Amino acid sequence: MEHEEREQLTVRRLTDFAQIEALYRTRMKKDFVRNELRPLASLRRSWEQDAYDCYGLFDADELLGYAFFVRLGRNYLFDYLAIAAEHRDEGLGSVFLPMLASRLQDADCVIGEVEDPEKAPDAESRAQRERRLRFYLRSGYLQTDLTSRVFGADYRILEVPTGKTHTADELRAVYTALYQSILPGIFFRTQFKVF
Repeated sequence: MEHEEREQLTVRRLTDFAQIEALYRTRMKKDFVRNELRPLASLRRSWEQDAYDCYGLFDADELLGYAFFVRLGRNYLFDYLAIAAEHRDEGLGSVFLPMLASRLQDADCVIGEVEDPEKAPDAESRAQRERRLRFYLRSGYLQTDLTSRVFGADYRILEVPTGKTHTADELRAVYTALYQSILPGIFFRTQFKVF
């Protein structure tokens, strides 16, 4: 069913960690490869520190997609974004992203990451990464000059427009602070680099 035929789509904040845990144990383990998933205990710590915001895209009571953010003050980092497998290729991601941006309109800075196509191990991975990058750029994200390597994965850093654009130095500082807030010291020092 195409999204035009659906009831009114809404974005709602998920306010009970039990919802997050259920998503983690079911959908997230299918939506993301193992090395992309932070341990559930890490998500719980961020949640308990009031530093994790989670939203769902709903059609009535059906959860069609979800987006999780690490939050530090008024700065946000996309942690996870997925549309339910049975609803992919229906254009829901293109609907969800602007709805999320409107929910975060009071944010100072919203940062996203996309795997760097230039660092893809093969042509198929490169094409997939290029499609993802184009999707975010079509959705209004801004490409920055920053890249990063986190636990061996190479990313391009994107900025979600919030009414204020940031310099590369400002973005680097915010991005670094967000990761420092979620990674234990040894992992932050050894597994996080921003260029």
